[in-house]
Amino acid sequence: MKFTLIYDGPLPAGRSRRAKFASKIRNELHTQLCDLWDTHVLMRQLRHETRAYKNSTVGGVEVPRRPPSLPDYREKPPPLRDYEVDLCPPIPVEGIGAFLPIVRNSLYLACALDILFLRHEDPGTLFEQGGDIDNRLKCFFDGLTIPNREQAGSGESPCANPLYCFMEDDKHISDFSVRSGRLLGRNKKNADDVRIQVGVTIKVLRVFHANQFLIGE
Repeated sequence: MKFTLIYDGPLPAGRSRRAKFASKIRNELHTQLCDLWDTHVLMRQLRHETRAYKNSTVGGVEVPRRPPSLPDYREKPPPLRDYEVDLCPPIPVEGIGAFLPIVRNSLYLACALDILFLRHEDPGTLFEQGGDIDNRLKCFFDGLTIPNREQAGSGESPCANPLYCFMEDDKHISDFSVRSGRLLGRNKKNADDVRIQVGVTIKVLRVFHANQFLIGE
């Protein structure tokens, strides 16, 4: 499965404000990810297919067969039954709120990121004049993941509960590439302003019923 995320805004190189700007990135990407969950048929299907039986037996309850035609899953899934467990629930973080990542341990997923990094610097100065790509990318990756409880009170509060975010932890990144370029079209130039466009490819590490459809586009 592939899609694109875009961040427009400040991204400083220093470590001291990393949690603050990661929370800003997280809030901005929430709207894009919420739209993805609502409009992409595979994400609508994910809401339904992440139901699994708690036990190998169903306590005598007959499980209906799947319909012959593939539904579009526009309806919200029904409440969990007593013999089911949700493999994709919101994840609470004490003192901050709940977060709903796509790429997570419970679904055996990883991702590859193709990053276009635009900023107010020449392409050949990636590691100069404030272009500390290492720290800036670490801050951006923090904004793609669930915060830890040590970050409570740092930066912006989540704009929703649960907040849609991209991944549970940055260990789910299997590989990434970065291309740099000049940021154009801004009347007021702030040295920290960037535009980051991320081409996302979700990878299935272990195939089972709740993630098999994410192998496609």
